[in-house]
Amino acid sequence: MDVLEELVEQGFTLRSFPAYERHLGVEKHGCVALLEPTPEGGWRRFGSAGHLLNDQIALLVERGGRKYFVHKANQVPAEGEHLTNLQRFLRELDAALDAK
Repeated sequence: MDVLEELVEQGFTLRSFPAYERHLGVEKHGCVALLEPTPEGGWRRFGSAGHLLNDQIALLVERGGRKYFVHKANQVPAEGEHLTNLQRFLRELDAALDAK
């Protein structure tokens, strides 16, 4: 089975982001990552995964000793469910990408 079909079967949603038109977005648990094709015909993560904030990718940063998901002027504390969901998302995505 193709890795994209496998991702969809595992509950990931495939989507596009106009700012990253050469990459494919995958979303699950309120988190998102960009994928890029590999020369071998597979897919790999491009850059860092983040939290979906106002339909944009908010990346995990540390400010003043606290973690936040940040996109431009918008930020959300990275704690509790948000942080747990990102960790879960990354485990599931990496497992699916590594399986192929």
